[in-house]
Amino acid sequence: MSEVLILAGARTPFGTWSHGTTGRGTPGGALKELDPFDLGAAALTGALVRAGRAPDEVGFAAFGNMYQAGAHGCYGARYVTLRAGCPDSVPGVAVNLACGTGLLALRTAAESVARGETDLAAAVGADAPSRLRRDVFVPSFTDLACGKHIAKTAEERAAEKGVTRARMDEWARRSHRRAAENAAALGEEIVPLPALAADDWVLDDPSPERFAAARALFDDAGPMTHANVHGVVDGGAALLLAAPKAARGRALGRLVSTAIVGTAPERMAYAAVPAVFKALESARWRPQDADLWELNETFAAQVLLDLDALGLDPARVNPRGGAIALGHPFGATGLRLVLSLLLELRRRGLRRGVAAISVGGGLGIAACVEAL
Repeated sequence: MSEVLILAGARTPFGTWSHGTTGRGTPGGALKELDPFDLGAAALTGALVRAGRAPDEVGFAAFGNMYQAGAHGCYGARYVTLRAGCPDSVPGVAVNLACGTGLLALRTAAESVARGETDLAAAVGADAPSRLRRDVFVPSFTDLACGKHIAKTAEERAAEKGVTRARMDEWARRSHRRAAENAAALGEEIVPLPALAADDWVLDDPSPERFAAARALFDDAGPMTHANVHGVVDGGAALLLAAPKAARGRALGRLVSTAIVGTAPERMAYAAVPAVFKALESARWRPQDADLWELNETFAAQVLLDLDALGLDPARVNPRGGAIALGHPFGATGLRLVLSLLLELRRRGLRRGVAAISVGGGLGIAACVEAL
């Protein structure tokens, strides 16, 4: 298969869902009038503009959406391409790997380029939990295979390894601090929307007192709280992929490898680890060969477990904050990780990066990229 380049990317602001409050304590829902197709189309349009490409140049699109709910969810990929101005002839497919959906969209779009089916493909992801019914959204976090909330499985694994609430809270505070301090750099990823120009979940003052007072996630008052898990937000993201002959000298980076693995559902907090090792093996890299890492912050407990298992230097992980501060718009997150990673590698004059997500049900997905 041929080489696949990542030309450009963009994302919408990530807006606090309509059932939550923003980092300023104001009601969320700034993006509640937009459906996932609107959010995905806005991100795709932004990526096309940044790449200097026209919508009719896209030959294939993969759209990731975790909650393919409602009468029109199954046609989401089609609506994204049409709303972004792509012609009727552009095929779009919908993909779903729950929290790992964005990276699956990237993998799927890359395959169409690598096989020579198209010179230019789009990977798009979006979710809009503000528009979901509670009876659809809430039950989705209970794993039917092991009968437990996925966050509870992470809490149990953290207890086994002695990961304390103090450590979880400090990682969560770090995420908010880094996001707040780097708002300008994060803004380089964003295509502003009329309703929202910047991410609004981020806390300007993540004080120890605020985190100490946070309510426990479960009734047993365990260490996982509403403050040290990801933010629930609406948002979309997109990356444009191309064959080298079609790059026109413009590329953010190169997709080196991807990997998807499965493990026991109750070990979902570790699922990214074997995915990382499989992706590294395909890339012929060692963990120390990667300059920067983006590990999705589904829960602070899960990030810390993965970080310890991989033996990583925390300074090289999530340098501009993660989903605890920015939010986790499910289908868009994997694409946001890769976009953030490539932009940060370029800023620092570094080359290699790894993005990875632990997924409910005991699934893991990872990608290795090189900045150009």
